[in-house]
Amino acid sequence: MLYCNAEIKYKGYTVIQRSNKMVRENTRNPNWLELPRDITQNILQRLGTIEIITSVCQVCPLWWNICKDPLMRRTIRMTMMHFSRYNYADLVKICRKAVEQSCGQLETIDIEYFGTDDLLKYIADR
Repeated sequence: MLYCNAEIKYKGYTVIQRSNKMVRENTRNPNWLELPRDITQNILQRLGTIEIITSVCQVCPLWWNICKDPLMRRTIRMTMMHFSRYNYADLVKICRKAVEQSCGQLETIDIEYFGTDDLLKYIADR
C-alpha cells in the first residue's frame, strides 16, 4: 500500500487514497455495455458452451447478438466439469443447438460421456 495522497478517476469511479487508508467512492455504476464489442466477445468466448447456450445469451440484447454469431461456435466444449447439473437428454439438446448455431463454422468439438452414434452423425452432417 502506498502512503501518499492521491485521487484517481476512472469510468465513474473515484479512488481516493489518504495516508495509509484507501477509500473507494462509487460515483456511478460501471456500464459493461461500454466495453468494445470485440472485448466483450473475447470474454464471452472463454465461457463454456453450456453457459453460453443456457444463460449468457439471455443477459442483454448485446450479449444475445454476440452469442448468436456463428463464430462463437467454432469450438464447442462440453466436458465433465461443465455439465454436472444436466441430464443426458439436456446435454444432447444443448450440443445440437450449439452445432446448429455454428452454421458450418465448427472447427473443434470436445464432448464427454454423452456422445452417441446419432449425435456424432448429426454433428458430421452439419
